[in-house]
Amino acid sequence: MPLVDYHDQFARAYDTFYADQDVAEEVRQATGLLEINGKLGRRPRVLDFGCGTGSHVIAFAEQGIDAVGFDTSPAMIAQARAKPLPPGPAKVRFEAGVFTSWCGQDPNEHFDGTVSFANILNCMESPEAMLAHLHSIRQKLAIGAKAFIEVWNGAAVFVDDPRPEIIRSQDRNNPAREVIRITRPEVDRINQRCILHYHVLTVDRSTGSSEEFDSTHRLQFLTPVQYRHLFELAGLAVVSEFPKDHPHASITERDWHIAYLLCRQE
Repeated sequence: MPLVDYHDQFARAYDTFYADQDVAEEVRQATGLLEINGKLGRRPRVLDFGCGTGSHVIAFAEQGIDAVGFDTSPAMIAQARAKPLPPGPAKVRFEAGVFTSWCGQDPNEHFDGTVSFANILNCMESPEAMLAHLHSIRQKLAIGAKAFIEVWNGAAVFVDDPRPEIIRSQDRNNPAREVIRITRPEVDRINQRCILHYHVLTVDRSTGSSEEFDSTHRLQFLTPVQYRHLFELAGLAVVSEFPKDHPHASITERDWHIAYLLCRQE
């Protein structure tokens, strides 16, 4: 299945997949780490790289923060733009396209913080592509601004293989609709890639209808020392690294999902 078709299909089920995600709490944590809310004397601006259907962007706006969401998928951005915006003065904008090109269109546009949730950096096809995107993130950061980035921990992949899983998610807006995602991972340790084979089935019991599709995603995983090296090459200093959702803990080889707080270097 071509990637654009996957995005079109996946965008319709995305919010159902992640219905149990505490987006508001993730945004509160990121805002605190970025140290922006209430400290700038004006309304801060945040860029969300890999925003999907825009839930985090809208949550930033609910905190009174201007937010721009960027995703390579026009289908994801179409879903984001269709969502109601919260009341209040915060401005929201969604963009789609090639991130590295978009970042260069307006060299004078900068942000007080950048976030990237859900291991988006690992979706890049190579470490070189990761570095190019990190350069672009640095380019959009204001002087002294920070970036919050979640990634896969390659050390954990080397210790324990990812396992097949079946996730069943119910549509909160239509309880009769269920999305079932079957994931079969395939690890390539030599090239540090994990190939995720997906089979997605959507069933609507109220209408008796169903649809399904298959897709393959390739994730590039790195170890912490490799991430640190990439960040340094991109001109981003590591402020802290920690397991996802535990900013005061140290990462271990058992932590699959880790996060970095980075600062733009001059």
